Amino acid sequence: MTELTGTWYISPTPFTDGGEVDQDSLRRIVDAAETWNVDGITILGVMGEVADLTAAERETVLATVADAARGRLPFAVGCTAPAAAVVRANAARAVDVGAAAVMVAAPALLKDTDSIGAFYRSAVGDCPVPVIVQDEPAATGVTLPVSALIAALDAANSNVVKLEDPPTPPKISRLLAQRPGLTVFGGLGGVSAYNELNRGAAGTMTGFAYPEILRAIRLAFETGDRERAARLNDRFLPYLVFEGQVRVGLGIRKEVLRRRGVLTTARTRALNPLPDAATLAELDDVLARVGLTPAIESVELP
Repeated sequence: MTELTGTWYISPTPFTDGGEVDQDSLRRIVDAAETWNVDGITILGVMGEVADLTAAERETVLATVADAARGRLPFAVGCTAPAAAVVRANAARAVDVGAAAVMVAAPALLKDTDSIGAFYRSAVGDCPVPVIVQDEPAATGVTLPVSALIAALDAANSNVVKLEDPPTPPKISRLLAQRPGLTVFGGLGGVSAYNELNRGAAGTMTGFAYPEILRAIRLAFETGDRERAARLNDRFLPYLVFEGQVRVGLGIRKEVLRRRGVLTTARTRALNPLPDAATLAELDDVLARVGLTPAIESVELP
């Protein structure tokens, strides 16, 4: 069974100029993730614009990544849905194609958080692979107190949380105080990765376009070299913040992945706008200031 820890890369869903799912770019994402030495890849999450995919497109993403990653890289699959039966079906399909784990958030706009345990028990209580309980109020509209998170974990027989309820560091501390030994992943673009690690996070699971940087920060922490971890964090923080902007961040991230030679286009769906000319100029500026030249090869870090 895959150990769920470390630096996991959340994949976007790439699109062609014509608007179809770009399978060639999906395969390159897997190739790149392996090159960047991440510990795994997560698909069909919020960054994957999963709410804006048809059922057939979801299957295309799942099958393409499963085929490309097989024997090379473990992958987790986002299975969130409003109904427990749909989550259960999504998870079963993910297991069928070889997923190492499934990720499930609360059903959108859930009013009664006391019912969260019953939802997870029905949806994934008997799931044969690890369940990542995702705490993501921005996407779900549901704020889960620590008590509800623990109820969800117990119902899902899980010990893994992807915690994205800002400010994340103090919530990580509260969660680990109640349940020591949990594996907690940070997210939100890695903006708080350094402080999350300082509070006991096991790593990050995010779509930041340079996951090798987050990996280097984590490895420095794990070897006790907090000075190096802080130095790397401080050097790249301007770019982490820039890429992590609300609404426009996905377009920026896809544009950087296009420049790295991973995606064919930076196209997004729904209300996620592509960067305008001024934003692209600001992107050029921040990349230059932190010393990043986009290329598919892993960044060499001092």
